[in-house]
Amino acid sequence: MKTEFLVGKALRPRGLKGEIRFELYTGDPSRFRSIKHLRLGDTTFDVEKISVEGDFAYIKFVGIDTVESAETYRGKSLYALRSELPKLKGDRVYISDIMGADVIVDGDCIGELVDVLQYGSADVYVVKLVGNGTVNFPALKEVVKSYDVEKGEIILDGRFFSRVAVYNN
Repeated sequence: MKTEFLVGKALRPRGLKGEIRFELYTGDPSRFRSIKHLRLGDTTFDVEKISVEGDFAYIKFVGIDTVESAETYRGKSLYALRSELPKLKGDRVYISDIMGADVIVDGDCIGELVDVLQYGSADVYVVKLVGNGTVNFPALKEVVKSYDVEKGEIILDGRFFSRVAVYNN
């Protein structure tokens, strides 16, 4: 299981005191308000202040105090420790935990999860098939019976899967 997650990318400094604007890779940006440490590029920083506006966050790190020092982090990836992220409720999983998982239908591995397309109504999973091509399907609770993050498996209900699967060559 991953100990940290890619959660965003530094865009540009804001103001003159080292605050940085970030694009966030999350469906719930408010979860960042409680984070105390983040890794930016190769360096882990203590967080001084975080404000969230839409899909963006403005973060002030301890030790980055000028626009010039903030500018050096433009384009760098932002990582959060799993231990600082909120626990997910029920059967929800972090996408990072299931990427590359084997997809099992009626006991047979049909392929590997290679992408998750996020739409308003439901995520769509893209699976690279064992043979050739890909298959897409909505990640509905009727289709996805369970996730086993430790084993790296996603177990599907074959009856529902066959009704919603879209095969691509």
